[in-house]
Amino acid sequence: MNNLAWLLLLPVVIPRDAPLPRNAGNLSLRPVRWTVVGGSSPRDVVSGRTVPITVQADIAKGWHIYSLTQKPGGPIPLRLELVGAADVLVRGVIDAPKPERIFDKNFGFETELYSGRTRFTIPVGVPGHSLAGVRKFQIGARYQVCSDKVCLPSRVDKLDVAIRIAGRQ
Repeated sequence: MNNLAWLLLLPVVIPRDAPLPRNAGNLSLRPVRWTVVGGSSPRDVVSGRTVPITVQADIAKGWHIYSLTQKPGGPIPLRLELVGAADVLVRGVIDAPKPERIFDKNFGFETELYSGRTRFTIPVGVPGHSLAGVRKFQIGARYQVCSDKVCLPSRVDKLDVAIRIAGRQ
């Protein structure tokens, strides 16, 4: 069976909450760990302004995720979005490192990927009419992680974040 066929069967073969088989060796179902750089303490922002929030992906050796700009028709690209606060939004372009470009034999074309430790800075803004106070929300990281032999089903990891909005000065 070719690699693409195995990729399509993987979600059926390995359910997300399934225990690892005894002979799984180095295979981990969680090869990516996400954290908010600087912890979960509220960041201060003035109403109508933007505050940068940086998240870090620690990707296990031998694994990679795909870039925010990965072309369609293959692996699932990284998507970072805000979840849970109505008056908090991404305002601008997410700052990401330049991805590595390689021919991916799993998909049969060039892909853009990240491996190791990678940081992304999200410009989080609040409208000028936002009331002062703390807003708690989450950053959702949707991604697909692959090795040179297998791809795991896409998943969404959520990180708790808070901002403290001050009135305009």
